[in-house]
Amino acid sequence: MSNPSFQGAVDLSSLVNKQAKEPELVTVPAIVIELAQPAFRAVVELSNVVPVLICFYDETKQDSVDLTTKLEKLVLEAEGKLFLGKVNIQAQPELARAFNITSAASVVLLLSGDPRPLFQGDQSEADLTSFLNKLLEVANQQGLNGQLIIGDPLEEPVEQLTPAEKAAFDAMENGDFDTAVAIYEKELKEKPNNDALVERLAQTKLVQRTYNQDFERQLALSPETAEEAITKADFIMATGNSEAAFELLLSFFDKAIPDQKKALTAALLELFNVVGKAHPSVVEARKQLAVRMF
Repeated sequence: MSNPSFQGAVDLSSLVNKQAKEPELVTVPAIVIELAQPAFRAVVELSNVVPVLICFYDETKQDSVDLTTKLEKLVLEAEGKLFLGKVNIQAQPELARAFNITSAASVVLLLSGDPRPLFQGDQSEADLTSFLNKLLEVANQQGLNGQLIIGDPLEEPVEQLTPAEKAAFDAMENGDFDTAVAIYEKELKEKPNNDALVERLAQTKLVQRTYNQDFERQLALSPETAEEAITKADFIMATGNSEAAFELLLSFFDKAIPDQKKALTAALLELFNVVGKAHPSVVEARKQLAVRMF
């Protein structure tokens, strides 16, 4: 590659040999977007369909602008086999911190919700083309062989929010997470076993626990206790890496005393709800938890 920093890119060969699946068609308003916090979880979900690239740039840094422009061109040429989220690190500092990004012209890959740092610094278009072609080959072998179609999302059926749910979203936008949690808890009492409400409540609580925190510092910590592991797992989950969050908590389970096992189990069950009980990482983690409990 033209830039030595590309040599630290993820080893794509480690991603192969997952079971292929039937291509999934997903309608999106655009294949390249300016990514902000409200759309982040939807973009993470897209990474279960196609590889998602997130490029962090700074308008005052020409190398980052050049890299972003090249990636945008190549992603559009992929015709729906890739998705690109562009993050202005000056306008979206929390997203940059969530991915431990300290400088512009940095690129992260999302595959099935799992973030993997790719490279930092501008690259030649030829090198980027070669890398993306290899990425598409590996993604296809991994089962991420979906197709994005540009369309008006308003043309598709969408779930209508109840007045209470809208009030919860409004409260979150204002940073009033206590109110949002209370609204969802009240809704769940009236609609028990509503999976969508369970997930929204868990997601709101996760944001509440990690809001305005130093992601870089939290993610760099090496937990020594179950309590510290539970805290770090929240921040890992907030970056979209559910598998790593579950693995961290499970790794503390065998050496934990009964009270710690109870806390670890509660933390796992809470985070299971964040991504939903049908998510592959939840299915696998439940199996591992059952083995350790019994």
